Amino acid sequence: MPVKAERGRGFLRKLDRWIGVPLLFVLGLFRSKRPKPAQFQNIGICIFAAIGDALLASCLIANIRKAYPGSKITIFATPANVSTFDLIKAYDDLVVVPITQPLAAMKQVRDHPVDLLIDTSQWPRIGAVVAALSGARWTIGFETEGQHRHFSYDATVKHSPKVHELDNFRALLGPLGIEAQAMPPLDLSSLAGIDYLNIKHPYLVLHPWASGNHFELREWPIASWTALALKLIQSGYGVVITGGPGDRVRGNALFQEVDRRLEGNPSDALLNLAGHADLLTTAAYLNGAVAVVSVNTGTMHLAALLNKPLVALHGPTNPERWGPVYPGASNGQNTLVLGPGPKEGGAYLSLGFEYPENPIYIMDQISVEAVVDALRKFSINIV
Repeated sequence: MPVKAERGRGFLRKLDRWIGVPLLFVLGLFRSKRPKPAQFQNIGICIFAAIGDALLASCLIANIRKAYPGSKITIFATPANVSTFDLIKAYDDLVVVPITQPLAAMKQVRDHPVDLLIDTSQWPRIGAVVAALSGARWTIGFETEGQHRHFSYDATVKHSPKVHELDNFRALLGPLGIEAQAMPPLDLSSLAGIDYLNIKHPYLVLHPWASGNHFELREWPIASWTALALKLIQSGYGVVITGGPGDRVRGNALFQEVDRRLEGNPSDALLNLAGHADLLTTAAYLNGAVAVVSVNTGTMHLAALLNKPLVALHGPTNPERWGPVYPGASNGQNTLVLGPGPKEGGAYLSLGFEYPENPIYIMDQISVEAVVDALRKFSINIV
């Protein structure tokens, strides 16, 4: 069973609400909103979510660097997403915060004082508590409907369920008078020297697994991944399977099943990286691929930011809120989103936990034939 990200742990989520809401309300009662300082020398950004959110939230770095060119930018990350910042440039310091240990998390942030602290958390209260007790001169955070987490920020931004999350993150700079437009600042030089030639070329990357709350409801059937991999290999392509540290067992199982059914195809046509490679190595393979097929997760966002042809498989997750975004003028030209819409029982997740009491599995509504047809639109020749 894969390891869940911090935000996917149900007990911690409940604890965050039971303790966080009343604590923030009390903090808000006893601390008045402070005026915005004229200048900021040290700026901190709390990014406590999973890798996909971390990639999108990193757009703040480039916008802040442009607006405050002489400032020091500190990223407060978590053990679950810290590897993301090997791929990001333009910040000055990276501090790993043990977010599942609230007291230790608050101490870690206080030990790295900043003038301005921006909390990118959308619904967890722990981010707001950390910001309130950080010692920062001024704080900014989201006011998310129904989450009761905004009481202690100096400036709040309405978190909108009607726009893509990238635009919500950009809006956090509104109280500073910054009209944010920059994309996440990926640093491809970090991929130099990584050997990603252990696979037949050209090849495609398949990323079957999600993370977070009810991750299994956002995953395509393994039988479908197997059938797709076989079609690609039989058409002359290599196939790379990717996944996180918790996906090693399932990655091995998928690899073995495809390999068993290859019936004499060359062994260099299939490679499993799930649980066997770090994020930089995965990014290198994504960057070298002719196309990517992925469920909605951090790898999907990374493939889009690398401007790769992408078939993004969505079920419960709303692609209008969390779909792939591309840099520059290419936005939307290299991606096809497949999955049931609201009329078919899909696209209902906005914050990531709004499942019905007895959620129905709907990812099997996406056929292998639909994915193959989508790949053909990217000039992938599949027999």
